[in-house]
Amino acid sequence: MIANILRTETADKHKELESLMFVDEIMNKSLTIEAYKKLLTINYIIHQKLENKLANMLDVDVANKLQMADRLKLNALEKDLEYWGIDRFTLPELNFDLFVPDKTTPAVLGALYVLEGATLGGNVIKKQILANTNFQHSENGLHYYGVYGDELGSKWKSFVSVLNETVQEADPEACINSANNTFDNLIKLSRQLH
Repeated sequence: MIANILRTETADKHKELESLMFVDEIMNKSLTIEAYKKLLTINYIIHQKLENKLANMLDVDVANKLQMADRLKLNALEKDLEYWGIDRFTLPELNFDLFVPDKTTPAVLGALYVLEGATLGGNVIKKQILANTNFQHSENGLHYYGVYGDELGSKWKSFVSVLNETVQEADPEACINSANNTFDNLIKLSRQLH
């Protein structure tokens, strides 16, 4: 199953990214509003640059199986930026070359694995942030981390199912490389904005 291989092959990048994305502060409820704004900015910039490209690069049948239109998160991120007073039109330009996967299904699914996986902990992150005294009464600024709501588990299972059935006979290396390079996009941007 490619999903299990991806988890193993991207574990180092995942840990590196977590160290840059305030995970400890989120979990011990010490996250500051400024740090949260950085998280939103990082996620917004990456989604703004990749989300629609990836969706449009998918084969129509794979996009339909994934119900891709229901997986777009840019609108939720825009609502959060607006709530927190972040002007999305004045965000910094990237100081690195953004990785965009080849237009092959395995490569696109590898990149989507990272973006979809980022929402997997969303409900826990949202709960931890709301328990932080810095964020009392701030639920309207947490759309991204609650983007799937009660459908989170079923959305992830559906994604993994499509990933496993689509990539198993295709090119697993393209999928793995794309996932690692997408993690690198997030890591590089996190470093740029810290």
